[in-house]
Amino acid sequence: MKNLRLLGLALLAVFAFTACDDENTAGENEETYEIPSTYDFENVSYSGQTQRLDMLEELTVYMKTANEGAVLDAQSMLDMYANENNAFSKAELNESTKQLENKTVESDISKFQGFIREFAAATAEANGGEGSDGTPGVVTSNDGSKQYFFDANGLEHIQLIEKGLMGSCFYFQGVSIYLGSGKMDVDNETIEAGKGTAMEHHWDEAFGYFGVPTDFPSNTDGIRFWGKYANGRDALLGSNEAAMNAFIKGRAAISNKDLDTRDEQIEIIRNEWEKVSAATAIHYLNEAIAGFADDAIRNHTLSEAWAFIHALKYNPNQKVSNTEVQSILDELGTNFYQITTEQINAAKATLVEAYGFEDIQDQL
Repeated sequence: MKNLRLLGLALLAVFAFTACDDENTAGENEETYEIPSTYDFENVSYSGQTQRLDMLEELTVYMKTANEGAVLDAQSMLDMYANENNAFSKAELNESTKQLENKTVESDISKFQGFIREFAAATAEANGGEGSDGTPGVVTSNDGSKQYFFDANGLEHIQLIEKGLMGSCFYFQGVSIYLGSGKMDVDNETIEAGKGTAMEHHWDEAFGYFGVPTDFPSNTDGIRFWGKYANGRDALLGSNEAAMNAFIKGRAAISNKDLDTRDEQIEIIRNEWEKVSAATAIHYLNEAIAGFADDAIRNHTLSEAWAFIHALKYNPNQKVSNTEVQSILDELGTNFYQITTEQINAAKATLVEAYGFEDIQDQL
């Protein structure tokens, strides 16, 4: 009897130890390792992403000369897009193997090439002249403080291309590719000096597309592209801290083989990044409504809204289907000189309902 009792106690101890061991699953391991307050890790590299941000920045600087009446060269812009023929002013970009074109959603590459050619042709047709409905050219705001180049339909190709590539390249790569299974289900044991494991490196590359410093959001110096727009909506969304904490926690989790926590952070990042895009689209729709009587302001802000709406197609966890996204874009039509406030409000209402922004819709 005594031996049976001892055997029972031994089995109970083994069961208890096994149960505790099973409970210490990957999702709870964050309690056993340090999570830094900034994106401060060993072997971090996302120089390729920084170069692509630099490439889009330089392309945008060139495109904006159209606002001063310049005639743009299509081939120069196509070369910047594909990083060919030493198109950039910085030698390090010309010498880089990176480019924007091959990181763009494949089905969108021809779209952006088309935008570029259309833009250059419109500037040639305008030849520095003023624009209006049916005539491409520069349009000045009613107060004289702003001027933008629009095509004959009031579309601002600078926004369609710059903000469009923020979605079809940076956002797509960040949330769908580098945080997707193809880049996350990889080696997490072999460390390459300066890059970490393959999984760590891919996570860093996703972070690089967000365009913020390693100590964001306490430091907002140098924020670019998505970082700039996340910060612009932060007072209402709180996405700065939520997204940054998720990037940091997820990277720490990967380094500690805590893949459940990694996956939880992926969901947070995707959700917050999508909210920024949707909220920014609503922000610009609000601006278009407020400045509806001003051709320059209306067309400019609608062109920005179009691009941020278009980006919503590229999140694996998207709250609106691609068909619904296209319906919203169709609601805006193809001529911003002839659009109505009813059309703008209809597009806004669909986004507000989809993202639950009813309480903040008019503050965005």
